[in-house]
Amino acid sequence: MHQTPYILRSSIYSKVPPLTDPRFVLQRVDEVSTAFRMLGDAQTSTLVLTGDSGSGKSTLAALLYRRLEIAVQAAQAPIRHLVWLSLGSNATLPDVIASILREIEINVGAALAPAPTLPAPSSNEGFSDFFMQKPEVQIGLLRQVLCLPQASSFVVLDQFEELYDAENSKEIVGRGAIPLFLDMLQSNLGGSKVVLTSRISPFNKQNAAVICIRTNLVSRVSIPEGVALLQQRGVQGSPEELSFIWQRCAGHVFALILFSTLSTLSGFSLSYLLNSPDYAPMWNGDVTFNLIGTVINFLNPIQRTILRTLCLFNEPVPVEGLIIATTGQDNSGLDIPTFDRELGALTGFALVQHYPQDNGSSSYFLHLLLRDYMKEHYLEGSDRHSSGDLTNALGVTVEPNPILGNPEARDVALAAGHLRVAAYYSHLAQRFCPPSSKRQGLQDVEPLIAIAYHLCFGWHWQQAYDLLSYEELDEGMIRWGAWNTLIQLYTAMVPPIGVVTRRDEGQIFSQLGLLYGRLGDYKQSMYFFEQALATEEEIGDLWGECVTLANQGEILRCKGEMQEAHAKFERVLLLNRQEYNAHLECVVLHNLGLLYQNGKNYQQAWNYYQQALKLAQSLQERAHAGIILTNMGMLLFDQGQLQESLSLLLPALQIRQSVQDRSTSSLVLFLETLEQKMGHEAFIQLRQEALRREAEVLAIVSG
Repeated sequence: MHQTPYILRSSIYSKVPPLTDPRFVLQRVDEVSTAFRMLGDAQTSTLVLTGDSGSGKSTLAALLYRRLEIAVQAAQAPIRHLVWLSLGSNATLPDVIASILREIEINVGAALAPAPTLPAPSSNEGFSDFFMQKPEVQIGLLRQVLCLPQASSFVVLDQFEELYDAENSKEIVGRGAIPLFLDMLQSNLGGSKVVLTSRISPFNKQNAAVICIRTNLVSRVSIPEGVALLQQRGVQGSPEELSFIWQRCAGHVFALILFSTLSTLSGFSLSYLLNSPDYAPMWNGDVTFNLIGTVINFLNPIQRTILRTLCLFNEPVPVEGLIIATTGQDNSGLDIPTFDRELGALTGFALVQHYPQDNGSSSYFLHLLLRDYMKEHYLEGSDRHSSGDLTNALGVTVEPNPILGNPEARDVALAAGHLRVAAYYSHLAQRFCPPSSKRQGLQDVEPLIAIAYHLCFGWHWQQAYDLLSYEELDEGMIRWGAWNTLIQLYTAMVPPIGVVTRRDEGQIFSQLGLLYGRLGDYKQSMYFFEQALATEEEIGDLWGECVTLANQGEILRCKGEMQEAHAKFERVLLLNRQEYNAHLECVVLHNLGLLYQNGKNYQQAWNYYQQALKLAQSLQERAHAGIILTNMGMLLFDQGQLQESLSLLLPALQIRQSVQDRSTSSLVLFLETLEQKMGHEAFIQLRQEALRREAEVLAIVSG
């Protein structure tokens, strides 16, 4: 597999903390010491660093990380593993948990012996079973691992608010069981410690007394630190002037950085910036926000264009992506040195954040405050031509500024910008995405998923859905367990956000019902199923209605509502007579078999399984036939017919492995557990007897 040159759409866009070089970064010794004292409490499992955007939460967490790293290297700390994850806007809880497990790099299966629930190897493909488990299982596994002495870890989840809407105390759509994860963080994690950075603590007041949770408010820096930061960034002035700047900026780190940038760009004296009537409005209201706008006024057109392009990305982007998303073309014929120079200047001003990547390249990202400002003021400044020569040299077309402050015009321009970003990811997809038959995991289709996201942001929802269908992304994401990511995409395509054809809308609602049901969110599941059925009945989509009823019945069966599930399945069989589909009937008959097996009506279950197996074999659907044989074998096992059961389970295993069924591991685990209970010799003898009778039992089953 090639080394991917782009950022993965899981939006865990950095696994290393930001730079903490004392030549450029305040070391905040007092705050670091305070945080370490909190973490040093044996009863403390989780430390939450809270504060406004730009207050330095991520930097403080990075300083903690680096200080602990030195202690670990000197064998002065009990921590065995250091994990840093910078979360982006598309991160999901399963992504985060899987990434932590990968970074710890231990054999989880062995650690949880003798009967591990889930394997967790280091490869992406090996996590497929993990992603298909319910959130409580995933979270339980993480807690078990963190509590292991050999897995004691220091885990930093930077920008945790990307997973959680702390201001409204609710999880974001498709982000998984955040409350369960928070419950885990409030428990004893052995020798492991977790640090979260978040604007607001995700733990409510009722949790405040929990001794495992400590909160540290990262607010303003002290006057000496603020003065040192200004001097470090080249601001020269009297102690009184520097202290006055700290006071005007309320000790806010990012505001102080912005002022230093303004001082450099403007060339004005500190006295003029502090006391001139021209700059009096800047010091009223939200000073940080005002400073951003003032600084941007001093940027040249290329620099402003770079910022406008960067605000469209939800993850760090390389220079190539910036150029394509800005100009609509690749590097040919452009003055790349000029572009690089202007980007370097923005990085030096700390307006753009630089992220080195594992493959040796560099990517760039905007601070959240600056990103929000650029989106809100997306059209402002696009009519300034003070550096027109540079603009023309890069081939950047500066469009005339329409009505300033017109939100509709701004939204149209933003949508157009997202389409250019989609074009960049299309460029990546053509270069790096293998054909559908050779795709092995989510990492092989990440640029395609990014295209779909930005098509939605660009108001091309139908095109995004067509891309999912044409590239079979939806099927792949379900197969690889990327359910939360698919939920986010689907949600962005249908009302109240997006618009697709009514038929596609019904299909999306149906899929959302199925996905939420598999995640255990039955309330949301039933809501979307009802939305789907209402749409499909309205437009006369009989096939869609049958599929939705079948999926709804299966979720109801899993929920334990057997009578309701049976009614849904029978309704499907009745409707299917109008426009008969053998595959659909096969699925429903199999589900009815599962329903009766759960109710211990083994004879009726067997009859349905036999009918379903005949259809699967006639349709040459080997994957489905393997699953049906598995359930028939389990039915015989429930009845104590071990030999006959194994005569079906062994060929079922061969079939499912031959079609690369990723859920086969559950059957393998069952057989291994059976062998452990019976003893090796007894199991081998039973296996040999089952193999001798295999043809006979299969003939009876198929008869």
